[in-house]
Amino acid sequence: MAGIVIIIPVVKWLFLLLVFSLFTTTTIVTATDKSPSTKNTYIIYMDKLAKPEEFSDHKQWYSSLIKSVTTKTDEYDEKTGEYENDDDRIIYSYETAFHGVAARLNGDEVEKLQGQNGVTAVFPETVYQLHTTRSPMFLGLDREDSTSAFSDKLSDYDVVVGVLDTGIWPESPSFNDTGMTRIPAHWKGTCETGRGFAKSHCSRKIVGARVFYRGYEAASGKINEQDEYKSPRDEDGHGTHTAATVAGVPVRGANLLGYAYGTARGMAPGARVAAYKVCWKSGCFSSDILSAVDRAVADGVNVLSISLGGGVSSYYRDSLSIGAFGAMEKGVFISCSAGNGGPDPISLTNVSPWVTTVGASTMDRDFPATVKLGTGELLTGASLYRGQRNLLVNKQYPLIYHGSNSSNLTPSSMCLEGTLDKRSVAGKIVICDRGISPRVQKGQVVKDAGGIGMILSNTASNGEELVADCHLLPAVAVGESKGNSIKHYAAANRNPTATLAFLGTKLGIRPSPVVAAFSSRGPNILSLEILKPDMVAPGVNILAAWTGELGPSSLPTDLRRTKFNILSGTSMSCPHVSGVAALIKSKHPDWSPAAIKSALMTTAYVHDNTHNPLKDASAATPSTPYDHGAGHIYPIKALDPGLVYDIGAQDYYDFLCAQGLTTSELAVFSKFSNRTCRHSLATSGDLNYPAISAVLPENASTTSTVLTLHRTLEAPL
Repeated sequence: MAGIVIIIPVVKWLFLLLVFSLFTTTTIVTATDKSPSTKNTYIIYMDKLAKPEEFSDHKQWYSSLIKSVTTKTDEYDEKTGEYENDDDRIIYSYETAFHGVAARLNGDEVEKLQGQNGVTAVFPETVYQLHTTRSPMFLGLDREDSTSAFSDKLSDYDVVVGVLDTGIWPESPSFNDTGMTRIPAHWKGTCETGRGFAKSHCSRKIVGARVFYRGYEAASGKINEQDEYKSPRDEDGHGTHTAATVAGVPVRGANLLGYAYGTARGMAPGARVAAYKVCWKSGCFSSDILSAVDRAVADGVNVLSISLGGGVSSYYRDSLSIGAFGAMEKGVFISCSAGNGGPDPISLTNVSPWVTTVGASTMDRDFPATVKLGTGELLTGASLYRGQRNLLVNKQYPLIYHGSNSSNLTPSSMCLEGTLDKRSVAGKIVICDRGISPRVQKGQVVKDAGGIGMILSNTASNGEELVADCHLLPAVAVGESKGNSIKHYAAANRNPTATLAFLGTKLGIRPSPVVAAFSSRGPNILSLEILKPDMVAPGVNILAAWTGELGPSSLPTDLRRTKFNILSGTSMSCPHVSGVAALIKSKHPDWSPAAIKSALMTTAYVHDNTHNPLKDASAATPSTPYDHGAGHIYPIKALDPGLVYDIGAQDYYDFLCAQGLTTSELAVFSKFSNRTCRHSLATSGDLNYPAISAVLPENASTTSTVLTLHRTLEAPL
């Protein structure tokens, strides 16, 4: 195996780490059946300069090209429920972030198309998944702080952040446009309408709202408009939460059932929001995502916030990576979630160097709850339960566990649907192991079986990290060690008992921040020279706006409705960085996406509020650059980072050349300027990246090997 020396240059310190690379295979889910006659969605990348002169525009050329390889049909499509003809084959044309089309083709037609002039690549549809207050104050962005460098200036009103997600709930007070100035002149977006969403739902705050579903429908059939809004309206809640985290206006008295009471606001409350709905009940499809990126760049967004991912594939085969490259060329900053695959190594998604990859960390706020055993032992956990079915703190209740130990999980120990015996569970507190099913769903299973409470125990993969949930019955989450103690007590006693208590909101938690156990980890399997994730930001127990369509547990049985919800995931950390990037862009409108990323990375910190190195929640040990990247974001310092490591589109292209991509593989990245390899980088490690990762030969001596890498620092414009 190759050794890697990681040197992360930041203000006033250097960090060196010698580790060993691990290799594994990560796959992307594709929504295709490769049989010769079955039609599926493919994304066709085109060389726009190869357009024959007889075509007046590129769309006409693309249409002719697709027709030339398709078999003349007029057949019934079971997925869409309609008769399909050749004119229906193209579902999207891409013109801004890159050039090409998404079309429904069968295997034989794809083979014919790959040999046509101007076709640079053909890849199947990919399915992506969502990676699913106090954070502004924790980050030093509270407007009540008169020393804040960001306070009381209105230039951030001209920045538009595009959020690719599940849509938006426009009635949320977080999107109130009172006092906002006119929509910026550069904005070309629009407000698409549909069920539950009218033109009037857009405003000086929500300046655009669009939907993208053709790829989804081509793969999954027509959207049931009684179950889902075929409009920008968000019935899921995820998109509303992320949009408000980016740019929600201050809302006093925000809370979730009394928890986290205070003023909720986004990172850039003066920025505008453009919602691009790309995710539906069955997932987020790459042809829809690419169309949204393409449209967002044409609309005039300055920042793209994308809290979703689909695994890792080669740069030239990753549709989101290709679209993001085109957006970067147009000056758009792209922030993506790292994924929730931690603490396993090499679990990252969205690893392209032109994308800012964000991991998740905790804040100094918690929601403590306790488990008191029959022995009198008191164990602390976390919960957001607030309901009428409270347990008496001075009374003990029967306790039961359907497993043996946490290293030998069973369906019943994880409280999966249909695995609990009502006769043994009724009237008892049930211990449930984490895994397979959603945490809140386990509580629903216990409730349906007649249980009166739940203790949710972490397993080894979760460690001591505590994620609070808004359960439907009294429930407390505990770390692995405390969970093991409770299970041991239940197994060792003939009549074990316990009770649960809920203590509200606690501030000033130490240590914090801590890298979340679920946050995906490096190294970057595609390019060991590029350190990923780039940074971490708050992503645990984040309060933000919520849909009015769904209860805070997201379970269909949850009839509660709240204006705010508390969620955890790298989906929550990504919009924190997107919002801070919007603030930096508003103060430095001429900065490139790479300069903004450099400012965020070189000012990040790696020590918690106890002045010790950041810790990893999965092991309670110091985290590494493969966990936290350059460190935790420090927005105030990022505004004035001193010097920056800037990177242009041609530099990224030369990086791809140094990675050994072939001419045909590079073609998907050279769509605007007909780029060619300048061979300006001796190795991939010479990309002017803000973190320096040196890959040493396998037999290198740690005392005599010399490896020279190059960086250029400059004063930002």
